[in-house]
Amino acid sequence: MRHSLKRLIWFVSSCSLLQAATPSFDGNRAFTYLTIQTDMGPRNPGSRGHAACIQWLMETGEKWADTVVTQEFTGYNPYGPDNVSLTNVIFRFQPKNPERVMLSAHFDTRPVADLDRFRRNEPILGANDGASGVAVLVHLAQILAQFPPAIGVDIAFWDGEDMGRPDYPEEFCQGSRYYSQTPLEPVPHRGILIDMIGDSELQIFYELYSLRFAPELTKEIWDTAKKAGYADVFIPKHGPMVYDDHVPLSEGGIPTVNIIDFQYPDARRNYWHTHEDTPDKCAPESLQCIGDVLLMWLYGQE
Repeated sequence: MRHSLKRLIWFVSSCSLLQAATPSFDGNRAFTYLTIQTDMGPRNPGSRGHAACIQWLMETGEKWADTVVTQEFTGYNPYGPDNVSLTNVIFRFQPKNPERVMLSAHFDTRPVADLDRFRRNEPILGANDGASGVAVLVHLAQILAQFPPAIGVDIAFWDGEDMGRPDYPEEFCQGSRYYSQTPLEPVPHRGILIDMIGDSELQIFYELYSLRFAPELTKEIWDTAKKAGYADVFIPKHGPMVYDDHVPLSEGGIPTVNIIDFQYPDARRNYWHTHEDTPDKCAPESLQCIGDVLLMWLYGQE
């Protein structure tokens, strides 16, 4: 792992300073939330794992959030003869507070392994592409329940993000697109999307749609990461342009930044959209990094 030893040294020497400023994030606990999801199996829409994940999210939100809202709608399925039922699950903290932000991730997994050499027509497990972002946000919800922030927060779990065929962007991001057309009031002023952030070789570059839609927020997040000691992970250089849930959200009026490591695990190898996307390719230290940065940023808002 490129950053684990350096991160461990920093964490031991600086955790008291970080905890004094913000509540403490536990990467190991977040990792258990990752494996809870992968133990359900693939969570592609229409599967038993998909239904189990929705139920788990709803039950979790009822424990920790002030309000849990579900948005049920019919989604387009390009890989089957019938449409599918999709459900966004949204945890709301201080739901009446007009000063609010959104943190989000998608929980569905890819219905096909189109980039694998084998079993291409079978759904993937999605440990990184799906479970990692959800794991961080579920643990954040647990923390928000204990330490209410100064502003309202929506934690949204999008369905139908990974349903599309290559070169058909309108088939992806179905849950966030539905929300952007039917937002909850009061609407968050800005947001952060996390996706594919569990990679054990985590490196995060500027995502180019994020720079287009929310350049100031992008810089704010990278500055926060530097203050938190993660300059070796959040690298202030241009990365790829990734069509993800932040695009329909930004186009719908919520400028949103995508925190994503799209080279999974690196420029030479690829586990993305393959059956190699399993928990052993992910690391608690990576979830710790993202959780620390989000907490520091969130509790710095007024």
